[in-house]
Amino acid sequence: MSSLRLPLLAVTFLLLPVAAFSATAAPAKASGGFGTREQLRECLALDDDLKARLQAMQAATVVHNQKFDADTAEGARLAEMKAHLDRSDKSAILAFNQAVQDHNLHLRQVDDEADDADAAARRYADDRAAADQKCALTYRPADMDAVAKERKKAAGVAAAASAP
Repeated sequence: MSSLRLPLLAVTFLLLPVAAFSATAAPAKASGGFGTREQLRECLALDDDLKARLQAMQAATVVHNQKFDADTAEGARLAEMKAHLDRSDKSAILAFNQAVQDHNLHLRQVDDEADDADAAARRYADDRAAADQKCALTYRPADMDAVAKERKKAAGVAAAASAP
């Protein structure tokens, strides 16, 4: 039984290609020491994906904590049930034993989710660090404005396409 409240991050994520996070490769710079518009687009898309992963991990943490709280309450109900168990009633004993088995299964599931969340958090941290290293570039203001306009236009088109 888990005695600590372990935060769950997410088990399912958007996985990005490993090549996109090459920590050993130095960021390529365009002539003059500035990053290119294409690099800026790539880094902004990478940041968007990482933000989405983080939001999914945070949402999964909320669900995990709710399960943890439910398991705690279930354990308290079992303790109360055991205290008032009619030990001469075979069906009551069987029902209690089944409830304990179910509870133990729930605890194992929450513990497994916590283990998966820890691994996911490590992957996310590694991916974030690699993205930060890859995207540590200086961009020309004109390139930043142009890419921002492209992204705004694309977001408007996407919103219009999804509207009924």
